[in-house]
Amino acid sequence: MWRRRLKIFLLVISDIFILYAALGLTLFIRYSIIERDASMFYNFIPLHLLPFTIIFIFWLIVFWAAGLYDITKLRNEEVFYKTFLIAFGINAAIATAFFYFVPSFIITPRTNLFIDLALTLALLYFSRHYFNRWARESLRIHLVFLGSNNEVVELKEFLNKNPQLGLRVDGVLAPDNFGELSNLWSVKRFSLIVSAKKFGQGEKLAGALFEYFKKGVTVSDLDKFYETVTKRVPISIIKEVWFLENISEIERGFYETLKKVFDVSLGIIFAAATVIIFPIVAAGIKIFDPGPIFYRQQRIGKNGKVFTLVKFRSLPIRQAGLPAEKNIDHLMKKPDEEIIMPFGRFLRKSHLDELPQVWNILRNEMSFIGPRPEKPEFVEQLSAEIPFYEMRHLIKPGIAGWAQLNNPNAGPSIKETLEKLQYDLYYIKNRSIFLDLSITLKTIRILLSGAGK
Repeated sequence: MWRRRLKIFLLVISDIFILYAALGLTLFIRYSIIERDASMFYNFIPLHLLPFTIIFIFWLIVFWAAGLYDITKLRNEEVFYKTFLIAFGINAAIATAFFYFVPSFIITPRTNLFIDLALTLALLYFSRHYFNRWARESLRIHLVFLGSNNEVVELKEFLNKNPQLGLRVDGVLAPDNFGELSNLWSVKRFSLIVSAKKFGQGEKLAGALFEYFKKGVTVSDLDKFYETVTKRVPISIIKEVWFLENISEIERGFYETLKKVFDVSLGIIFAAATVIIFPIVAAGIKIFDPGPIFYRQQRIGKNGKVFTLVKFRSLPIRQAGLPAEKNIDHLMKKPDEEIIMPFGRFLRKSHLDELPQVWNILRNEMSFIGPRPEKPEFVEQLSAEIPFYEMRHLIKPGIAGWAQLNNPNAGPSIKETLEKLQYDLYYIKNRSIFLDLSITLKTIRILLSGAGK
């Protein structure tokens, strides 16, 4: 939706303006007011412009990684301001480290940096407060749903909770209730119709929708609209033809080549880091529970191929080999915290237990970004209960993924697994260099905050 993109664009431009305005105001206060020398103000502007521009680029990246440009999070609520303050604290640390540990620039603006941080924090805080209010009310699209199902109910509730998206539901009508649709048009002048029934499933429906199309109304299928709004694929309303129309490997040759280069290059770096910390990790595991250092387990990879995933062991030997239960919810249940050995809790909390998976990446069995690989017994049962579950194996599995990013604390139930599959299919359809970069940066933010599992 162009309105959503416009709001994000205006927000980024607003932040950039405030960053430079705060810098200019800082220099004016310091030299024209405190030092009482206007010539110093003009002389010091060029000296500060380049280093602060570099700093501002890093600040914007941190804001983006923290989700402060995610339109669904622009609400004047405690969680938003907590995220904002944490991101700003990280930016303050970046600026301090940059000026005092990078000797490339001749300025070390102790006083100026303090004034600038205070002014920037105040200006950004108030601008975000008013922008969030404006985003709720401005540039609204009035829409009508033709037909109702679980996805329509879910979308209506989601849009009501997120008015900043600029989408207002004016009604949910039966797919053949053209009289009521005409009455609603005369009163509301809606600009979007979302049809739960495919256009090609009836000439009467297609003809009626075409009349509104000629009046300037946008007409969308429910599955496309659902994906645009929620960033996941509505599995229950798509068919096999959806995969034929939306998943193409031939057009992604350049992307796949770059991704493989990225995986190998970063894999070598992480492999070196794994070798460096290996003696410490190995000693910690042996001290708390003598036994194997590595935990190996079969997982399903691309095209259903079975491979052996490697991690540092965090469970005691007596727990690591427990037989699987038949109920899928119990089968997928995470181990209780109390049975994880103390050093294993540290490995899991720090995510160091994941490092040996770089071996799987270098063996071309996994990627850094992709759906998380599951055990063969999980896949067998889930494929029988969830439509198209096996389609997540169209690409290589990954250490981090779109599903883990959007719902990092999801549990093991069938419902939550279905939701994760929706995110996985969205990633498979839309994967790109930009999306992978976004997932990488936001995953780093989650890891640093300790929010992920």
